[in-house]
Amino acid sequence: MDSVQSERGFTLVELVISLFVISVIIAISIPHLKSVGEKAQTTACEGNQKLIRSQMENYYLAEHSWPGGLQDLKSKNYLQTIPVCPKGGTYSLSVSNDEAVVSCSKHPAQPAAK
Repeated sequence: MDSVQSERGFTLVELVISLFVISVIIAISIPHLKSVGEKAQTTACEGNQKLIRSQMENYYLAEHSWPGGLQDLKSKNYLQTIPVCPKGGTYSLSVSNDEAVVSCSKHPAQPAAK
C-alpha cells in the first residue's frame, strides 16, 4: 500500500506553469514564422518577374517587337506555363525606355538588371 502512495505525478500548478511557458514560446514564434513566409512569397514573385522579363527580352531579340502579354510568350514557347504570383497577384508587362518592365499587383516592379 505504501508503494502506491509513494508514486508522485505532476501537480496541477506544475502543469499550468509548463503550459504557460509553452504558450509564451508559441506566441513569440508565430510572428517570426509569418514574416518568413511573406519573405518567401516575395522572393518567389521576384524570381517570376525576372524570368518573365528575360523572356520578354528574348522575344524582342527574336521577333523584333515586344510581346503584348504573357499569352504571347506562352504561345510562342518562351514560357512553358504562365507564372503565378504566390500571393495571388497578377503580372503586367510594359516597356519603358526600351527596357522590359514586369510588375505585380501585389509586389513592386523589378527593374531590369544592367
